[in-house]
Amino acid sequence: MSLLPVLLLSTLVVYPSSEVLLMPTLTVEPSGRQVYTEDTVSLACQLPGLSGLGWQFYWHKDRQDTGPVEQMWGRVGGGAVYQLWRASVTHTGQYWCRAGRGQPVFYTQYSQAVFVNVIELFTSVTLSASPSTVVKEGGAFNLTCEAQLSNCKLSQHHGNHSLHSHPDPDRNWTTVVVTFSFLRDGWPVARDSVSGMYSVARASSCHMGTYSCVARAGRARRSSQEISITLDNLSLILLTCFGTFLILSVAPLAFFVRLYVMRLWQLRARGQGELQCNECSTIQGPK
Repeated sequence: MSLLPVLLLSTLVVYPSSEVLLMPTLTVEPSGRQVYTEDTVSLACQLPGLSGLGWQFYWHKDRQDTGPVEQMWGRVGGGAVYQLWRASVTHTGQYWCRAGRGQPVFYTQYSQAVFVNVIELFTSVTLSASPSTVVKEGGAFNLTCEAQLSNCKLSQHHGNHSLHSHPDPDRNWTTVVVTFSFLRDGWPVARDSVSGMYSVARASSCHMGTYSCVARAGRARRSSQEISITLDNLSLILLTCFGTFLILSVAPLAFFVRLYVMRLWQLRARGQGELQCNECSTIQGPK
């Protein structure tokens, strides 16, 4: 009798039939509300009734026939957690998980699919100035920062902006406080303003510069466009023009006056020299 069948049978790995039907469960946190950029999302893969020790867990995104986006060893309690610490729009998609162990690796079935939809909380942030971006010396101006939000509405209560998110009519509302910071030439001049407004009562040159604002809600943030605040320097321009005209008008006259004075000084000096020579000739006389 040949020993080859016996050797082949000895290399087979036999798993209980119950493991062939194993299917992990995949759950998402936070659940019951919209996920926004910069949120932390947890994808927990669990093997019901089994310890996660000795198992390696794999997460797949959008397609099961591609490599996993994450893999890690299980822990006591039956599973492992894949975390998106700072979610972005690129994390949007369909996710599955499965587990494997042994050598060669035995894989469980894929879990049910879950869909993660990550959207930008702020679709736009706009900064505006009133009454104008050109301010008179000693005048007042206001900067207003406005945030447009996706799938949300913004309401104001006693000066506080509150974000009410309702992506799904069957889900509860989520309230997040929106704050605004104002920057001049890249440096903050007002932090965590809940009114969305920055005011200057008496403008001077130190208030001039390039302004922008940043809206924040939780860890989500977005910056506005930049606007330049300048002084109304019409009077300065007129004064400069008058001074230039005065200089151009007086300069030629001053030049000729200077020439005239120098000529008089030269003539006077020459006259004094001739007088001294005549006096010397008179005193010495002929020998």
